[in-house]
Amino acid sequence: MNTAFFKNISPTVTARLSTLKIDVPSTYGQKAMDELLKGSVLKGGKRLRPLLTFLFAQYFGIDLKRVDIFARAIEMVHAASLAHDDVIDGASQRRGRDSINIQASNKKAVLAGDYLLASVIGELSRDGSLEHVQEMAKVIELLSQGEWLQADLVESRDYTAEVIREVALKKTSSVMSWCAISSALLCPERDKLLPLCREFGECLGIAFQYLDDTFDFQEGGEKDGFLDLKNGQVNAVLFHWLKENPEMFKRFKEGEDLSQTLMNEGSFYPESAIKEVKLIATGNLNRCAAILDEMDEVLSERLNEKTLSRSRKTFDFIFKFLETRTY
Repeated sequence: MNTAFFKNISPTVTARLSTLKIDVPSTYGQKAMDELLKGSVLKGGKRLRPLLTFLFAQYFGIDLKRVDIFARAIEMVHAASLAHDDVIDGASQRRGRDSINIQASNKKAVLAGDYLLASVIGELSRDGSLEHVQEMAKVIELLSQGEWLQADLVESRDYTAEVIREVALKKTSSVMSWCAISSALLCPERDKLLPLCREFGECLGIAFQYLDDTFDFQEGGEKDGFLDLKNGQVNAVLFHWLKENPEMFKRFKEGEDLSQTLMNEGSFYPESAIKEVKLIATGNLNRCAAILDEMDEVLSERLNEKTLSRSRKTFDFIFKFLETRTY
C-alpha cells in the first residue's frame, strides 16, 4: 500500500502500524529460523490485517497500545499459513522473490511456520487473555481445516460454488474476523459486538479472497501462472469459468491438466467469470457496510457521533480500495 493510501488513514493508526514489530521475540533464540522468516513470509506484505486490527480498536474506543499484541499475532499466523501454503502448493515465488521453501527447503519451511504459530500462542498466553488464546486457536484450526479441504478437492475435483465459499471462509475469513473480535473482547458491549464482528469478518474475507483470485489472471502478477490449476486447485474465477465451459469442466474432473492447454492459447483472460466473482465480492462488501451501521447503533451510547463517523469514513475508503485495487 502506497503513501496515497495512508493519507486516508488516521495518523494515530499509521504511526502505530509503522512502529509495529512483526518478528519472533529474541527470547526464542533460534537465529537461523528468525533470519529465514525475516527474508521470506515476514518480509514486505500489505500489513492489512494489523491495520484492520488497529482500525477496529480505534473504532471501538480502545487504546491502540492494548492491541499491539493482537495485531502482531494475526500477521504472524498469516505468515505461518503462507509458509505452509508455499510447501503444499509447490510455489516458487512469494511477493516477487523466492518463496520460503525455495530459500530453504520444504522441511524447514514447515518447521518455520510451526515455530511462528507456537510463538503466537506463547505470547497470547503471557500477555493476552484466555479468550484471546481460544479465539486464536479457532483461527488456526479453521486455517488447517481449509487447507485440508483444499487438499481433498485436489484429489476429488468435486468443486461447487458452496465449497469454494467454504474454503474462503476457513482460510481468509477466519483471519479477518480476528481483526475485529480481538478488540471487541475488550469492549463493554462485547456480547452485542461479537456476533457482528464474526459476520463482518466472514463477509470481508469472502470479498478479499474472491477479489484476490482475480489477480491470478492479470499480466505481471506475482503469483505462479496457472500453478493452482496445474495442482488441481480451482479458485473462484476458474470455477465460474469452468461452469461457463462445461466441456472443459468435464475434462478437468476427469483429471486432465488444463493449465498447458490454456497457456498454449496465448492470452487467457476469463472476463465474464472475473465480472461474476467481482459482483459476489461487492455484495459482501456492501454487507460489511450494513454491519457497520448496526455496530454504530451499539456503540452510540458510549462514543460520540463524530468519532464513529470518522471511523466509518475510513472503513468506507478501505472497502472502495479493496474493490478497485489492482495488486
